[in-house]
Amino acid sequence: MKKIFIMIITILIMSGCVLVPVSPSTPFPSSQTQIIGTLPPTATEAQSQINDDTPAPIATLVPTFTDVPTQLPALTNTPQSTATPFPIKLQSGSPAYIKNFAHPSDGCAWLGVAGQVFGMDGKPLLNNVAMVTGKIDGKTIEIVGVTGIPEADIYGPGGYEIKISDQISNSEDLLSIQIFNLNGIPISEVVPFDTYADCGKNLIIINFHYKD
Repeated sequence: MKKIFIMIITILIMSGCVLVPVSPSTPFPSSQTQIIGTLPPTATEAQSQINDDTPAPIATLVPTFTDVPTQLPALTNTPQSTATPFPIKLQSGSPAYIKNFAHPSDGCAWLGVAGQVFGMDGKPLLNNVAMVTGKIDGKTIEIVGVTGIPEADIYGPGGYEIKISDQISNSEDLLSIQIFNLNGIPISEVVPFDTYADCGKNLIIINFHYKD
């Protein structure tokens, strides 16, 4: 018997096992603590692992229109068409460059534009505004004149005159003229014109008339 016990002890030592005495009062671990390893993933976890690198589909909500408006709101910033023609256009033969006959005493120390504006019935339009804008001799200008003033009668009924400078000067497409009514609404297109450093061309005649 002693030999058998010695043999059992030798086998246990060689196998690296150690006997742990268990008393009857020591409770056995529950069945959950006896499970060795990893529990198999649930169906949700398995699906998550499979689609780890694949973006999950996103549900798209389709709106239902239960309260469709019967009237669209009015636009507040509707762009206006720029193709609408102006009622007044440049008269054939304008601009014309002549010597300043209206102010002969000024000679070459005068440069300006003048003319007439005619309405639908061919009669001169009175109390309209002619405005010259642009640059001359490096200066920005914005000068207005009124049609039908007595000072411009020398150019005919409904005449206007705008003095641009005290000296003649060369310029190309740097100046322009446009006709407005007294409400500030343009009634003609913008007409560019040149100037010349020539005493025989220091008065620029530009006439306008109603479009046929």
